[in-house]
This record gives sequence, structure tokens and C-alpha cells, in this order.
Amino acid sequence: MTQPVPPANLTTSTSGRLPVVAVTAALAGLIAAWLAAGSCGLFGHYLRHALTWLALAIAIVTAWPASPLPRRGWLSLLITLAAAFALSAPLDATINLWAIPVVLCFTFSHQAGPSRAALRAAALATAVFALYRLLLNSVPAVWHVADALSHLLAGLVGRALDLPLRVGATFGGLDFVVLALAWSAAAVAATPPPRRLRATGAVVAILLAHVAYLAVLAHAGNWVAQLPKAPTSPDVVEGLWPAVWRHAIPWKLPLAALLLQTVIAAAIARWAPWQAAPASSSPAPAPAKRTPAWCVALLLATAVALGMNTSMAGGRASLAGKKIVFYEEGFLNWLKPEHNGEYGRLSIGMYGLLPHFLRSLGATPLVSKDLSAADLAGAEVLVLIFPDKPWQPAQLERIWDFVRRGGSLWVLGEHTVEEAAGGSRFNDVLGPTGIRVKFDSAEFAVGGWLDSYDIFAHPATIGVPDTRNQFGLVIGASLDTRWPAHPVLAGRWGWSDWGDRSKSSMMGNGRYNAGEQLGDVVLAAEQKLGRGRVVVFGDTSTLSNGINMGSYGFTARLLAALANHTGGPLDGPRATLTLLLACAMLVLLARVRCARSLALALLLLGLARMAGAWITGRTLENIPQSGRDPDYGLAYVDHAHLGRFSGESWRDDGLMGIELTFMRNGYLTLSLPDVTRERLDHADLLLSVAPASPYTRAERAAIRAFIERGGIFILTVGRDDRHPAQSLLDEFGFDIGDGTEPAGSARGPIAMGFFKAPYFNAGDYMAYVRFHAAWPVTSTDSSARILAYGKGNLATILMRNIGRGKMIVVGDSAFAMNKNLEVEGGQPFEGMRENPDFWRWLFTDLRDQPHWVPPNPADTHAAAGQESTP
Repeated sequence: MTQPVPPANLTTSTSGRLPVVAVTAALAGLIAAWLAAGSCGLFGHYLRHALTWLALAIAIVTAWPASPLPRRGWLSLLITLAAAFALSAPLDATINLWAIPVVLCFTFSHQAGPSRAALRAAALATAVFALYRLLLNSVPAVWHVADALSHLLAGLVGRALDLPLRVGATFGGLDFVVLALAWSAAAVAATPPPRRLRATGAVVAILLAHVAYLAVLAHAGNWVAQLPKAPTSPDVVEGLWPAVWRHAIPWKLPLAALLLQTVIAAAIARWAPWQAAPASSSPAPAPAKRTPAWCVALLLATAVALGMNTSMAGGRASLAGKKIVFYEEGFLNWLKPEHNGEYGRLSIGMYGLLPHFLRSLGATPLVSKDLSAADLAGAEVLVLIFPDKPWQPAQLERIWDFVRRGGSLWVLGEHTVEEAAGGSRFNDVLGPTGIRVKFDSAEFAVGGWLDSYDIFAHPATIGVPDTRNQFGLVIGASLDTRWPAHPVLAGRWGWSDWGDRSKSSMMGNGRYNAGEQLGDVVLAAEQKLGRGRVVVFGDTSTLSNGINMGSYGFTARLLAALANHTGGPLDGPRATLTLLLACAMLVLLARVRCARSLALALLLLGLARMAGAWITGRTLENIPQSGRDPDYGLAYVDHAHLGRFSGESWRDDGLMGIELTFMRNGYLTLSLPDVTRERLDHADLLLSVAPASPYTRAERAAIRAFIERGGIFILTVGRDDRHPAQSLLDEFGFDIGDGTEPAGSARGPIAMGFFKAPYFNAGDYMAYVRFHAAWPVTSTDSSARILAYGKGNLATILMRNIGRGKMIVVGDSAFAMNKNLEVEGGQPFEGMRENPDFWRWLFTDLRDQPHWVPPNPADTHAAAGQESTP
């Protein structure tokens, strides 16, 4: 960064009151930090990023020098923006936060006088705040202190108002207090002595503002109770303001803390007697004291060490050859989707596919009936899923002995299980730990905890986003986590809904009530016990057949970390080292004056965390492989290209029906987060449904290699959705509609719409497949096989051989969606199961097996008590 250029709009003053534009720039930086940390309320990650950049843009514009920037200044700006964009790319707020002080370093590097001092104070304050958020994420002791302090302050304010209030650090507003105190400390340090009165006044003002915010928050329970409930029927049209208030209270109430603390910060910035640097016109100005080179080098090394220490796990962790034991007993079943006449949600089963999934990872699963010593012998991990029956003699002792000798225990509890009635068997097994499953429901503000997790630096969670509920938690119980236990996952935007013993489900009322824990509800926790460790979830959903399809990446990482005793940043020695490095960073940040050195150190810290997270993800990644389980192949559903289907699995446009269809036909079915050769080399089947983003050249090459090796690739896309998939269609010689226009027509191909087409001739009857909105499909391969004809004898399903594999194109974007295949309730379509039967027949054909013969439609119609209509 270049030497400061005194601009007329900011730095003509050499002492005293700060110019308004400098105040605005400093405040914009502080607000950007609160936004980047997610402190201001429930906002989606991408909206949070956009608002953060808006605040940073205001900081840059208002701190822009009036004098033209030299060439080096423009280069400095470009480097700063590139660095900030790099740090903003991940969805991890503990990385995003470092972009703010980096940008503020640029702004103060081009200032002089009071404006330089104020912007440097803002840069230091946001850096301290970023350190605090990093410690909160990586040092269990810091989280416990912050959580206890939040409970204490909220409890005091609640008792004073006779309004019960219990909050975590997020709704407790500690982020606002920490940054406001850091800002006031940096600002007061930049003023001439005596400073004690200014410091005392700033601290008192900040604390009063915080108390005022908590007083507002204490009324949230009463306000929520007065809001109308959301309509349960889609036919009911709700007014605008009830919906707005329901989304604002309590989820946007931290904005009140933002407003109050911003006013205090503005007063400090505007009226503090900033010490000015000597004006450029002053005779023989005193030379600035340079920071020793060793100090800068030490700062850079400390930053890299801190970034890596808080993001890297220890060593490669594979599940190959690891023995994983599951307790057979509990509130569960070991069923799976099969051809047994059952369809819909209830046909999924609960955990029957789990052993097959573990075999695909190379592990050796065992479902134990009694947890005998023989079953536990040689095991690395024991998994208990909602145990609900009394423990047999010596079972608990065997479990505890297994853990203390070095085994890992994963306990999955559930919501509102009555402990007094002896039902909470998972709390029995947690006796030696500081973790208890509460009698409550951990409710979320956004379904599936999307954009709502607080993700701690555990080997299994580092770098894992929460945009699609990759952790697989839904509504379970929250956890009471006491030292030395620590959280692994928390629900930042949710609450603890107390159980109601008067209900059969014993669940609460589904609304936040005064006194319930608001925010930062612990969803998963861990504690070491002897030489082993115990991980506890308050929900059983993660491992279930229907959810592990999307959460399997996290499931595999967690089991691998447990089986290999993988250490991470939350472990005691690593957490202590993090604290020491953070303290060293604080000292060095205060000593280093050069904006360029400060910015480089902060950038390196953020980049080190990004690199560490990537390395951790790679070392703990366990990719499923076909061929390891003799009973199941491996099928992927492409989720990497924004397919035009619903992420809600049982919506009309969802894909749960086709996923169950694949499972019934012998495929372990998983979502595909990225199309790579590494994944596809071990798969048998890939389905892509109306992709909305194009496939890259590397992805097309991976798919070609997959098919030529013997894989089956199925693409369902209509002409109206074909453009993102066009490069893929061209790659393999397919097209949707082109060349099928009626002679002399200028209108193009005609959409076929809904119809049924025969695909199997049994002699005395025809079997039909139904289309939702079909288009004709063509191929440059004259030997391509037509599986179904549409109107005008045009192909609507076309298959061609490529190498040892096959590619099938269906000219209908909705062909594999629930509305055309299988619905949640399992009801047949017009009394028939035409499309499930088509897929079953197709898979026997694709695998060169004896053809499964579809049933006579007249027979299935008669069984349904309806008349047959093809």
C-alpha cells in the first residue's frame, strides 16, 4: 500500500472533531463486520454477503481521497478488492470477517491526520472482533464463557422487568458489545491523555445501550404471542404486515442492538479529540517510527499459524476396514424400500440402508442385538439410535468401558422424551458425560436449519456449508452441554420449544414463548471420556434412509473422524495453542503501524483458514464405491447444476419418488454435490433432471469416461429447459425437438404435453408410461434405440450405447418428478403404478437381466376398483 495522500475532503483538519465522511467510513466498516458475522438477525448467506459488500462500498467511497490516486494506489485498491472477494467467497463467517479489516487498511493507508487515526482504529477493532469470532468457533472455553455471560445478563434484565429471558450469545448481542468495546478502546487510544474519563464514558454508554436492547428483546415472547399464526392452507391469502412481523419478531430484533451501538460508535467517532498526525506542511516533521522487520515477520507467521491451527484436522481418516457397530434395539426399524407393494413416505423405512452405505465406504458394519463383548470386540465406533428400552445388566458398563478404552460412541437422541417416566435411555448412557438431551424440541426459523447453523471447528464440520442442510438435522431435541463437553453444531436461528406433557407427542406449541432459550441451541456436542470420545445428537434424522442421501458426506466424515480418533482444533492442546496465538496476534496488531503489513497478515490468516478447511475436507473425504456391497449398486442424482426440481423431497416437483425407485431396484442412491471423475469412477448410475447451469468441459469429460466405462447416464429435459444442457446434448449427439418440425411449419417442434405411450407389448396387453410435458428427442446415432414413442411416432425416450455404457435422454423435464411418478401418500395414479413399473422394467433391460414383465393395466385397475383407460 502507498504512503498517505492528504485529501481535501477528509484530512484538512489536524486535530479535534472528525469529518462526517470519515465518521461514515468508520461506521460502515463496523456495520460490515456485524453483517459479515451474521450478528444482525436471520439473513440468508448470500443476502448477508451482499449487505456486507454494500457497507464496504460505502466505506471505500466515503473514505476516497480527493486527490487523484497514484498508479500504485490503484494497484493497491485492485489487490485489496481481490483479497476481500477471496475472503468473502466461502459461506464461513469466520473467514468472511477478515475481509473487513483488510479493506479498512486500504482506506486508512490513503489518509492522514484524524481520519487516518479513526480508520486505523476501525481496522484494528474489526480485526479484534474477527479474532473473537474465531475463538468462539474454535475454543470451547470461550464459547462456554460467552454462553454463561449471555444467560447472566439476559437473566438479570428479565428479572428486573419480570419478563423471563434466556438467550445465547447471538441474541444476547455479545457480538455488538465486543466490537463496540474494541472500537472504543482503539478510538480512546488514538486520543491524547488523560483517557480514563473517555474510556469510562464509552464503556458505560455501550453497556447501557446493551441493557436497552435486552429490555426490548425481553418483550419478544409477548409480541410473538400476539401475532396471528401462519395460515396452514395454501388457499388462504395472508396480508402483508402479519407475514412481515412474523418474520421480523424475534428474528430481526438484533437490528435494535445494531442501531443502538452504531449511535454510540458514531458519537465516539464524531466527538473524540483524535490525535492528528503532523501535517505535511509542518516544518521538519518528526519521522514516523518504523515497525521492526522481525515484528512484521512474527505477525505474518502468527497469522498463518493461527489460521491453520483453527482449520486443520490431523491426518488422513479412512473408513476402510473399520468396524462400526449399531445397536439393533430402539425406537427404530431396519427396513428399506423394496418391491413389496408399498409406496410413498412410509415405504422408505428408517435405517435399513445404513449398513449398505457403510459397506460402500469400505467399513464393516454390524447390527448387534445385545451389544455383547464379542460384538464390541475390535470395533472402532458404537452407534446408539434412540435407545428406548431398559438397559440389560452390564450393558451400560460395557459401553462405558468400550469408550474409556479408546472406542468412540455416537448417541442419537430425540425430542420430548420423558426422562421421569424412564424413557430417556440415551441420557442413561450419557451419565459419565456433561451432555444431556433436553425435554424439548429444537425448533428452527427456516426449515432444515438452512443458513441457520453455528458450525464449530470439528474435523467433521470444518468447511461444510449449511445451504442444503448437509448435516441432516431436522426437529430433534437441544442439548444441555456443560464443561468439558463442547458444541459441534448449534442452531443459531432457532429456539428450545419446551415439551408439553399433556400432548401425546409431548411437543410444545411450535412458537417461541418467553423464557425459552432463544438462539444458539446446541444440536450436537462432543466430550472426551477416557481414551475415547462421545458425540451426541439431539435428532436421529441424519442417518435415516431418506435424509442420509444428502447428508452422507458429513456422516462419512464424522464416522471417519471417530473411527480414526482424528484430532481437531477443539481439542484441549489445540484450543490452548489457539488462545496463545490469538493473544500474540493482539499484541502484534497493536505494534504494527504499516497498513500494508496489517492487511497482508489479516489476508494470510483468512487464506490459511480456507486452505486448512480444504485440506481437512480432502483428508476426511470418504467417497462411496460401487462393488463393495454385493446387494446394491451406486446411483447419483445430480445436485450440482441447479436442476429445475424442488429441494423439498416430497413436493410435486421433488425427486423422492425416483430416489425410492432407484433404491427398490438395487441402487444405493445419493445426491451428487459435484461432477468429478473421482466420484463417477465408482458409480453405476447418474441422473440429471433439467439442469439449469451448463456442464463444464471437465464435467462432460468425466461423464463421457463414466459412460464409456459402463455407467448409465439418464438426462430428463424438455425443449423449454434444454439450453443449459445443450453442450451436454451436443457432446453425445442428442437434441430435443430439432429436426422434428412439421413440413413447411415455421413454428418449430410442437410440444406433446401430457400423454401415455406404450413401451412393452405382452401380446394380449400393452404396458404404458406416462409423460407430464414431453418433447421429441433426436440423435445423430442411427442405431439409437427408441424406448417410447410420442405423437407422430416421434421418439420421446431415446437410448444409445456409448462405449460399454448407455445414455438415455427423456424429452420431459418432469418425467422423474413426484407428480409424474410417486406421491408422498403413496396413492396410485389413476389406479395404476405405470411409471414405477416402467422403471423396474427398464432396469432389468439396462442390466441385461431377464426382463421383468409389467402387470396388465386391466388387472391393476380392477384391483383398484376402477375402469381401465390407457
